[in-house]
Amino acid sequence: IGGSASLRGFQMRQIGPGSYLPTASDQRYYQVIGGDYRFQFNTELRIPLVAKLSGAVFVDIGNIWTKDTLLFGKAGQLKKNFMKELAMAAGGGLRFDAGIILLRVDVGIPLRKPFYPENERWVISKIELGDKEWRRENFIVNIALGYPF
Repeated sequence: IGGSASLRGFQMRQIGPGSYLPTASDQRYYQVIGGDYRFQFNTELRIPLVAKLSGAVFVDIGNIWTKDTLLFGKAGQLKKNFMKELAMAAGGGLRFDAGIILLRVDVGIPLRKPFYPENERWVISKIELGDKEWRRENFIVNIALGYPF
């Protein structure tokens, strides 16, 4: 998961399964890196700005898991402590409602990365807006049609 319709602070197919971090090779050969179980929670507060333009702030939480260990090992398998493997992202965006179609632009940043070691998963304290490299890796821009959920 990840991308404009799920966890907007992560690239598409960047999260899961579980605490497994999909490699470039995984993304190339397994076009759909998915799972058998999915947990996702999204909340969004929309604020009218002018006529057809509104703003939004959001928080997204979730991950996916597999039943077996065949492709992604134990890191991708659903466990009793699955809550420790949840990813979290937050951000804001603009919505332009043209009546027939809605265009939205969201900027999200990760707050919790489940593929990091267990005691280093919260990355809120590592936010460095002035660092170009940090922005390149963590500012995720999503452009999409329609609402995310």
